[in-house]
Amino acid sequence: MIRTFFYIMACLALNATPTLKSAELSEATIKKLRKATVEIHIKGQLRGGGAFLRASNGKTYVITAAHLFHDPQDSCKVITEDEQIFSGSLIAYDLGHDLALIEVTPGVASFGSLPLAKTIPADTTPIYNLGPALHRRTLLLSGSVADSRISYTDFTSSKGSIAHFFAAGINPALTSGGIWVNQAGAIVGLQHGRLIGDKGAPSSGISMVSPPNAIKALLHNRKTTKTPGIGAYLWEVWTADHSLLRELPEGTEGLILNPVFKGRPIDQAGLKALDIIVAVDGKSIRRRHEFFNLIRSKPPGSSFKLKVLPNGAKTERIVELVTDALEDQWGTGNQN
Repeated sequence: MIRTFFYIMACLALNATPTLKSAELSEATIKKLRKATVEIHIKGQLRGGGAFLRASNGKTYVITAAHLFHDPQDSCKVITEDEQIFSGSLIAYDLGHDLALIEVTPGVASFGSLPLAKTIPADTTPIYNLGPALHRRTLLLSGSVADSRISYTDFTSSKGSIAHFFAAGINPALTSGGIWVNQAGAIVGLQHGRLIGDKGAPSSGISMVSPPNAIKALLHNRKTTKTPGIGAYLWEVWTADHSLLRELPEGTEGLILNPVFKGRPIDQAGLKALDIIVAVDGKSIRRRHEFFNLIRSKPPGSSFKLKVLPNGAKTERIVELVTDALEDQWGTGNQN
């Protein structure tokens, strides 16, 4: 009986071994990923990573993060794993997802290209990031999906917000533009940035990742996107300082504006920093994603009725907001 017990346990252990490694990438997949992954250098400086993708027209392009470029007119150098250098230029971008499409000089087809996943993986799914983290050669780092739902975070390049999902585990400096892939080696997103930790910590352990459908759209259209913008940053009211919360009418919920950028739609609507948006087109608003889902459901130039509680006031008022395009702000001297 004892001998039989140990035999069964040994078989279970052997059968369990493949399961322990089931979340790992195969050697062949890693080799393919490294070959198709690149560094992006702009004005002689390493700015981040990227990868080769093949479009429907048969040409190979590089996908990377838009914020690596300080100006949309900047050219770049694309450097492969075997140290070959190709010239690149920015031909299309999507600031609503922090994506840039780079056209490269001929000769890159031999490096292959990577497929795009159809959807964002489910929560807790293992995913892998490839980028020149910490100024090193492209590192392969592991993580997982922390929140597959679309969220919105402030984006300095357009003084707007990017749409992304959250990944956990990978946050070193210089991972921007690096791809995230699933176990099959398909791109599930592109690294935008990382949330800062408490008390000035460089990282919270949470990354913001641009979704695969946005990458696919930019690669397919190869035209600069027009993303609705408002010209302000928004925060849930309960994140405000306690001193401000004490001055609000009891039960106030909404989105507090801070800052508001001069000449942009929120400013043109007559709103100021610390005003609170409580409803859009008659719909109560509590969270940022609710607001931006509504704003981005219509093209730039669309009109919305905002119910606002002005800073220091006790009564609400209605104003009209007409959105602009985030991409129109880049390269005009309006960005930080």
